Amino acid sequence: MGTRWRALFLWGLVVLGASCAGRYVRIEEKGVPCGEAQQIAVGTVQRLGYTIAEVTQAQPGTPGVVVGERQLGTRTARVLVQVFCTTLGAEIQAKAEGQGLENLDFAGQFEKTFAAVASARPTPRPMAESGVDVAVVLERPSANGLEVDLSSAGVLPARVRVVNRTQRRYRLHADGVVLQTFQGSRVQPLGLADVAQILPVEKREAATAKLLRDIVLQPGAEVDGYLLFPFGSYARARVTLEDLENEESEGFTIEF
Repeated sequence: MGTRWRALFLWGLVVLGASCAGRYVRIEEKGVPCGEAQQIAVGTVQRLGYTIAEVTQAQPGTPGVVVGERQLGTRTARVLVQVFCTTLGAEIQAKAEGQGLENLDFAGQFEKTFAAVASARPTPRPMAESGVDVAVVLERPSANGLEVDLSSAGVLPARVRVVNRTQRRYRLHADGVVLQTFQGSRVQPLGLADVAQILPVEKREAATAKLLRDIVLQPGAEVDGYLLFPFGSYARARVTLEDLENEESEGFTIEF
């Protein structure tokens, strides 16, 4: 092999090695339940500009899977994330597939974005100035407005805020708030009796006071409370209100 071709061959190996290394990342999250780590992974994939194509929940002995896709010209770029439950918390392995040299720093981007999603506590967007404003935010089991660590309870807290900036009256039923999985299944919140069994006795009274209950929203009124859902990965929320003037239902969809 000539000197020129040897140099090109070695350069190709360097690029290939850098490409493979740059498109794979492994993260250890000590003290973070694998289910919560998977929720963070979903948010990370979305922030990186991918559409969630598949989610499989992590279980002891079986890794959770998150698959994201996006179009790059005529190519479909994919990212595959596996979340492993460990005795210390969770291990996340992410790999980019079908991408060109423009994404050699996938590992760095994923790590940086994962850390940002993990450290940020989601908050509702600013209120609308008119109409009926509905916001739903999924919070962390270990850090939420209920001030209760729910990491081992297998539930996900959702903060629901509804503001009525109209002259009409609306009725909100707590069970009229549902979450939808990426597979399309709709999941209702846990009832008050089930929630009471989950909350620790010493914090039960304070946390229960923050739960969302059935309410009639008068003109100008606002409600802000929490619901607990079975832990999982959700794509959107659907909130149904009843207009008491004409007895018709109005639905609001909130994408996560």
